[in-house]
Amino acid sequence: MTFIDRYGKKRKITNNGHGMYTMEGEAHYYRVGMNDENTEIAYFDPEGGPMLMVGDNLGFGKITGLIVEQAKENHFKVRLEVEQ
Repeated sequence: MTFIDRYGKKRKITNNGHGMYTMEGEAHYYRVGMNDENTEIAYFDPEGGPMLMVGDNLGFGKITGLIVEQAKENHFKVRLEVEQ
């Protein structure tokens, strides 16, 4: 599955199975916000979008967790845990 951000860059989403997805793409920067207890990531917003928030549904399940992973320079990679 592929999304196109507001600047025309591709956002690739891979189904890893068992309610886990990975979104990755090009971005020079991104923002991350924590929940009220500062214990878990509440949102992830790469340059150009899409902004991902715990509780959102992207059509394949409700996001229950976000994990930022290491990616190559000028790219991002985030794992989405979803409720199915």
